Amino acid sequence: MRIARVALLALVAILPACEGDDAPPKACTDPVAAAKIELADFAFEPDCVSVGTGSTIELENTGDAPHTFTMAGTDLDVKLDPGTSDEVTFGTVDPGSYSVTCTFHPQMEATVTVS
Repeated sequence: MRIARVALLALVAILPACEGDDAPPKACTDPVAAAKIELADFAFEPDCVSVGTGSTIELENTGDAPHTFTMAGTDLDVKLDPGTSDEVTFGTVDPGSYSVTCTFHPQMEATVTVS
């Protein structure tokens, strides 16, 4: 019985971290137009971004760990090794607000609003 309680407590503790692709975007009340997003120190900078449909943004990993720019509900999933950069184009993304995470570090969150 004690093992069952411990297992249940462990399950309850980890469930909030198991969000799916349908997780709501991180609160983003004042998105900034950005030409570049930096992935470093386990954060996106800026983490509240506004882009136009079809626009392109540079992604740059200035940290020491690999990161991804993974946008929920889209096919945008870019892996960046430390010290590398890449571009992402929002040509096929419908207008709306999207959650962005790093699949390696799920605590890294951002919101991209496409208009």
